[in-house]
Formats: sequence, C-alpha cells, structure tokens
Amino acid sequence: MYPKPSTSRDDQPNRWRIEVRGHPARVKNIRWREAIRDEVRSTYPRAPFPYPPLETKFDVEVTFRMTPKDLDKPALDLDNLVKPVLDTIFTSQNVSPEVTGVLFPVNDTWVFRLVLEKARVETPQDQGADITVTLHPPGTPDLSPASASTSV
Repeated sequence: MYPKPSTSRDDQPNRWRIEVRGHPARVKNIRWREAIRDEVRSTYPRAPFPYPPLETKFDVEVTFRMTPKDLDKPALDLDNLVKPVLDTIFTSQNVSPEVTGVLFPVNDTWVFRLVLEKARVETPQDQGADITVTLHPPGTPDLSPASASTSV
C-alpha cells in the first residue's frame, strides 16, 4: 500500500526528489543514465519500489540545470532531454536493464503529466537535473489544473 500524500517517510514517500549534479544532461549517453540511477539508489536505497496498482498515475517535473555552453546548443531540446530521464526512472524495453526502471518497474506510459524546464547554472559541478516524481493512486482525476476547472 502506498502512503498518503502527507507522508514524510523517506523509504516510501509520495513525492520522490532526485537531484543529479556534476553531469550534463544528454540524449544518448549511458553515463547520464548511470548518474540518474546512482542518485536514485543513493537517495532511495529501497528502490525500485513495488509495482503500483493498475490505473496509478504519475506526474514528473524535471528542471535541467545547464551551463551557458549547453544552453547555446540548438540540439538540446527539452523533448529529447526528458526521454532518457523517463526511460531510466521507469522501464523501457529499449534500454539496458542496469539503467531502466530504477525507481518504478512500470513503463512511462503511466506518466500523465510532465513539467519541463531549463535553468542556467554557471559551473559544470552545478549542472544536472532536479527530478520530482509524484504518484497518484487509482481513481485520481486527470492531473491537469485546466481539466479540473470549469469554464464560465
């Protein structure tokens, strides 16, 4: 059974926060995936967590912390940067078993909401990503604030 949103237990929180530092976000780089995996293992030694109930929804927020040099590269699109993050946190059939499903053993099709941004940092030691994963149990309504509001 998963904890209620107000829980603060470190072994199975309702909101998982992973801060990867000292590694540039890359689309096709095993070292980037390993850095995410290693930070998950360091922060949550009991991960991967149990298979959640069917109809569970996740939302994922990622802030890519990038140096000015990386921000100037036109090929570092947010949509491309988030794919390796999701395929590492959740499972993917196209990724090495050592670096997939490190937080949850479910496919990223269970992700119903993504919030992405780039943030400027000045040093390579500060680059990386801030990743927050939130679990919403079965029966949770759509996660978009717009879908929850009514039009006038």
